[in-house]
Amino acid sequence: MNIKYFFMIALTALLASCASKPKDLMFIETTDTHGRYDEFGMEAYILKDLKSLAGENLILLDNGDNMQGTPFQYCSNQDAAHPNLVSEALNYFPYDVVGVGNHDIEAGRKVFDRVYSEMKMPVVCANVIDEATGEPYFTPYVILKRHKNYKVAILGLLTPYVVTWVPDRLRPGLRFEQLEASAEKWVKIIQEKEHPDLIVGLFHSGWEPMVQNLPEDHPLGRENATKWVAENVPGFDIIFYGHDHRPRVEKIVNIAGDTVCVLNSGDRGKNLAMAIVRDVKKGQKPQIYISLMPAGDGNNRVDSAFLDKVQPYKDRAEAYQNQDVAQLPVSVSSSEALNGPSLWVDEIHRCQFETVEAEGIHADISMAAPLSSSKSLESGVLKVSDFFTWYPFENSLAVMAMTGKEVKDFLEYAYEMKSPIYNFDSGAGILYEVNDKSPMGKRIHILSMADGTPFDMDKTYNVVMNSYRSMGGGNHLINGIGWAQEDIKSHVVWQSDRDLRSLFIEWAQKKGVLDSEPLNCWKVK
Repeated sequence: MNIKYFFMIALTALLASCASKPKDLMFIETTDTHGRYDEFGMEAYILKDLKSLAGENLILLDNGDNMQGTPFQYCSNQDAAHPNLVSEALNYFPYDVVGVGNHDIEAGRKVFDRVYSEMKMPVVCANVIDEATGEPYFTPYVILKRHKNYKVAILGLLTPYVVTWVPDRLRPGLRFEQLEASAEKWVKIIQEKEHPDLIVGLFHSGWEPMVQNLPEDHPLGRENATKWVAENVPGFDIIFYGHDHRPRVEKIVNIAGDTVCVLNSGDRGKNLAMAIVRDVKKGQKPQIYISLMPAGDGNNRVDSAFLDKVQPYKDRAEAYQNQDVAQLPVSVSSSEALNGPSLWVDEIHRCQFETVEAEGIHADISMAAPLSSSKSLESGVLKVSDFFTWYPFENSLAVMAMTGKEVKDFLEYAYEMKSPIYNFDSGAGILYEVNDKSPMGKRIHILSMADGTPFDMDKTYNVVMNSYRSMGGGNHLINGIGWAQEDIKSHVVWQSDRDLRSLFIEWAQKKGVLDSEPLNCWKVK
């Protein structure tokens, strides 16, 4: 028997039990859908089924990162004439509470303000602060009352590392406070003011710090702080989290000796995270059962009404994506970029050089990475959709002032960070060799500028790169060069006010026929 089908049989029996026990509560979380609502038919079927079985006893939560990830989500963000795809999807069920993700902020304040205003449910996030008032920009927490007087508090928090990825122009007037300190502050407020029976965290922050994160004593704290908060901030009964795309269902004991249930459904609706609170009673510690529910029931049943709502968004996006852009003379692959110069990256370099030159800014050097692994484009006419494959993110463009020594250190770090591939930047505008067998710090030998003039370690150069990298993303500027996060802004010479993919498409349209040879700026010895 298909394991998903078996799971659904068991789940149906459990739900029938819950429905017959009015003192039970069920929580379901989705997170990091990244606009893939065209793939959400089976999930939608399950959620509607749960709603019909459990009724008000079901609390449906979404944990953010919905406004970026697909061409038709991008198109919806640019289209103010129709409700946004995200609000349309979440309102359909409807969800009970929605959290905020970093890629939602990346869509820009104009977009996320509109999307959240269209939603029927509260949007919670306590540590995004309106600088004009000093108060949370979003609702910090909500109280849901179930079974008359049983109070459920749901507190939203977002990783403050948004400030290292998203330019100020997309988040004007907003300040992002440390997640760990905010959790401690708001749990105390909720306990003293609300006296809830259950406290639930809705965190867009991963499980624990990675090697490439900033030091834990940094003012921003940990990018991925969920485990730390669960262990060190008493008060939470359940924490749902997202951001790192890694499914998890776990019970841990905090410093007060209490058990905390921690769940992450993963990304793109592949799973649903479920917590069932059995026989809830005021003043008593709840019994909580947690599990990860695979999406789909083995019979591929889908919610046709939900997919019908999504279809117009796909149709409008398809018309946009099918527009011809430019001729590609030869096939290109992102995988080639790991072994030496490749057109996949070098056309991005060419675009970056020429785009900033058109803005009256001269760039001496360009840095760029292949942003996806194992992607390829066949020779022929490229359409808009191909550029979503070539450049999947909504980064903008920036020019940084860097010394020759800093350029070398940047490339040393980039070569060390070949995995994940989106951290593997190469340079253009210079000629250099890589000694693959040497340790980090001694691999990169810069021979000259690309035109043959000397490269000077002490000279300051204008270096063009995407905004994610220019703000410290990947830590090339921090761990590679040694800049402090708060000093990065002082090195910014110029920033674009449009996303790089749109600039890439316009550059290719004007060019007409793209190049057939890479720039050959570097090689492995």
